[in-house]
Amino acid sequence: MERRLFSKKEWPLLLIIALAAALWLVLSRTGPGGTRAVVERGGETVLTRELGGLEAPELVEITGENGITFTLEFSKEGARITAASCPDKTCQRTGQLTRAGDVAVCLPGRIALRLEGPKTDQAPDAETY
Repeated sequence: MERRLFSKKEWPLLLIIALAAALWLVLSRTGPGGTRAVVERGGETVLTRELGGLEAPELVEITGENGITFTLEFSKEGARITAASCPDKTCQRTGQLTRAGDVAVCLPGRIALRLEGPKTDQAPDAETY
Protein backbone atom coordinates (compact mmCIF):
# COMPACT_ATOMS: atom_id res chain seq x y z
CA MET A 1 0.00 0.00 0.00
CA GLU A 2 1.35 3.40 -1.05
CA ARG A 3 1.32 6.13 1.56
CA ARG A 4 0.91 9.72 0.36
CA LEU A 5 2.57 12.69 1.99
CA PHE A 6 -0.64 14.76 1.81
CA SER A 7 -4.23 13.71 1.22
CA LYS A 8 -6.44 15.31 -1.44
CA LYS A 9 -8.31 17.24 1.27
CA GLU A 10 -5.09 18.88 2.53
CA TRP A 11 -3.92 20.31 -0.83
CA PRO A 12 -6.27 23.36 -0.84
CA LEU A 13 -5.05 24.35 2.63
CA LEU A 14 -1.41 23.97 1.58
CA LEU A 15 -2.06 26.06 -1.52
CA ILE A 16 -3.65 28.85 0.56
CA ILE A 17 -0.68 28.83 2.97
CA ALA A 18 1.81 28.96 0.07
CA LEU A 19 -0.03 31.87 -1.58
CA ALA A 20 -0.21 33.77 1.72
CA ALA A 21 3.54 33.26 2.25
CA ALA A 22 4.30 34.47 -1.27
CA LEU A 23 2.10 37.55 -0.79
CA TRP A 24 3.77 38.35 2.53
CA LEU A 25 7.22 38.02 0.91
CA VAL A 26 6.31 40.41 -1.91
CA LEU A 27 4.77 42.98 0.43
CA SER A 28 7.69 42.85 2.87
CA ARG A 29 10.18 43.56 0.07
CA THR A 30 8.52 46.79 -0.98
CA GLY A 31 9.00 49.96 1.01
CA PRO A 32 6.05 51.03 3.13
CA GLY A 33 4.17 54.20 2.36
CA GLY A 34 5.80 57.20 3.95
CA THR A 35 9.37 56.03 3.39
CA ARG A 36 11.68 59.03 3.52
CA ALA A 37 15.30 59.38 2.37
CA VAL A 38 17.48 61.49 4.67
CA VAL A 39 20.91 62.84 3.70
CA GLU A 40 23.23 63.97 6.48
CA ARG A 41 26.54 65.81 6.14
CA GLY A 42 28.72 65.87 9.25
CA GLY A 43 25.79 64.75 11.41
CA GLU A 44 23.40 67.50 10.23
CA THR A 45 20.42 66.82 7.96
CA VAL A 46 20.89 68.62 4.64
CA LEU A 47 18.18 66.99 2.50
CA THR A 48 15.03 64.86 2.87
CA ARG A 49 12.82 63.33 0.17
CA GLU A 50 9.48 61.55 0.51
CA LEU A 51 9.96 58.61 -1.86
CA GLY A 52 6.32 57.59 -2.18
CA GLY A 53 5.33 60.84 -3.89
CA LEU A 54 7.99 60.79 -6.62
CA GLU A 55 6.65 60.25 -10.14
CA ALA A 56 10.04 59.95 -11.84
CA PRO A 57 13.59 59.35 -10.59
CA GLU A 58 15.24 62.51 -9.28
CA LEU A 59 19.01 63.17 -9.35
CA VAL A 60 20.60 65.51 -6.78
CA GLU A 61 24.24 66.54 -6.44
CA ILE A 62 25.71 67.20 -3.00
CA THR A 63 29.20 68.22 -1.89
CA GLY A 64 30.52 66.61 1.27
CA GLU A 65 33.57 67.26 3.41
CA ASN A 66 36.98 67.57 1.71
CA GLY A 67 35.31 68.67 -1.55
CA ILE A 68 34.00 65.17 -2.32
CA THR A 69 30.94 65.29 -4.59
CA PHE A 70 28.05 62.84 -4.72
CA THR A 71 25.20 62.20 -7.12
CA LEU A 72 22.13 60.78 -5.39
CA GLU A 73 19.13 59.19 -7.10
CA PHE A 74 15.70 59.15 -5.45
CA SER A 75 12.79 57.12 -6.84
CA LYS A 76 9.66 55.30 -5.65
CA GLU A 77 11.75 52.11 -5.42
CA GLY A 78 14.37 53.64 -3.09
CA ALA A 79 17.48 55.81 -3.01
CA ARG A 80 21.13 55.30 -3.92
CA ILE A 81 24.43 57.03 -4.46
CA THR A 82 25.08 56.73 -8.19
CA ALA A 83 28.43 58.55 -8.29
CA ALA A 84 31.02 59.63 -5.74
CA SER A 85 34.42 61.25 -6.11
CA CYS A 86 35.79 59.59 -2.96
CA PRO A 87 38.75 57.19 -3.34
CA ASP A 88 37.13 53.88 -2.30
CA LYS A 89 33.51 54.36 -3.54
CA THR A 90 32.11 52.05 -0.85
CA CYS A 91 29.01 54.22 -0.57
CA GLN A 92 28.37 53.83 -4.30
CA ARG A 93 28.81 50.05 -4.19
CA THR A 94 26.18 49.81 -1.42
CA GLY A 95 23.55 49.97 -4.19
CA GLN A 96 19.86 50.73 -3.97
CA LEU A 97 18.42 51.31 -0.50
CA THR A 98 14.86 50.00 -0.46
CA ARG A 99 13.78 49.43 3.14
CA ALA A 100 13.55 51.63 6.21
CA GLY A 101 16.80 51.28 8.14
CA ASP A 102 19.05 50.82 5.08
CA VAL A 103 22.10 53.12 5.12
CA ALA A 104 24.93 54.11 2.74
CA VAL A 105 27.84 55.99 4.32
CA CYS A 106 30.92 57.73 2.92
CA LEU A 107 33.47 58.28 5.68
CA PRO A 108 35.91 60.53 3.75
CA GLY A 109 33.03 62.78 2.62
CA ARG A 110 31.13 62.48 5.93
CA ILE A 111 27.86 61.84 4.06
CA ALA A 112 25.16 59.39 5.17
CA LEU A 113 22.11 58.42 3.10
CA ARG A 114 19.47 56.51 5.07
CA LEU A 115 15.84 55.50 4.73
CA GLU A 116 13.32 56.11 7.49
CA GLY A 117 9.90 54.55 7.84
CA PRO A 118 6.69 56.32 8.78
CA LYS A 119 6.74 58.13 12.11
CA THR A 120 4.59 56.68 14.89
CA ASP A 121 3.60 58.08 18.27
CA GLN A 122 4.06 54.72 19.98
CA ALA A 123 6.72 54.22 22.62
CA PRO A 124 9.42 51.63 21.88
CA ASP A 125 8.45 48.10 22.85
CA ALA A 126 11.88 47.42 24.39
CA GLU A 127 14.84 49.35 25.74
CA THR A 128 18.48 48.34 25.91
CA TYR A 129 20.88 49.76 28.46
